[in-house]
Amino acid sequence: MLRHNLVSIGANCKIVVDYVPLPVGMVGPLTLNGQSVYIPMATMEGCLVPSTNRRCKAITQGSGATSVILQDGITRAPCVGMNSAKEAAELKL
Repeated sequence: MLRHNLVSIGANCKIVVDYVPLPVGMVGPLTLNGQSVYIPMATMEGCLVPSTNRRCKAITQGSGATSVILQDGITRAPCVGMNSAKEAAELKL
């Protein structure tokens, strides 16, 4: 028996049989591109949210972080691991 009202969900998923409860924690604030943001994290790992929150605090107490989106998309292709962000950016070019 489904525990949720499928009408409220819409037709985004076909052949729904049930739902999986997953804890969601919030980390932050993180200073990212000059703005203070909070990040939701869905995880079953007990230490991940507090650990990530400590890193957010350290980054924010420093000069914050800057991010750049090179391309937005989804792939099912294999991923390539690189030794550094610089190396990955060079491969992208």
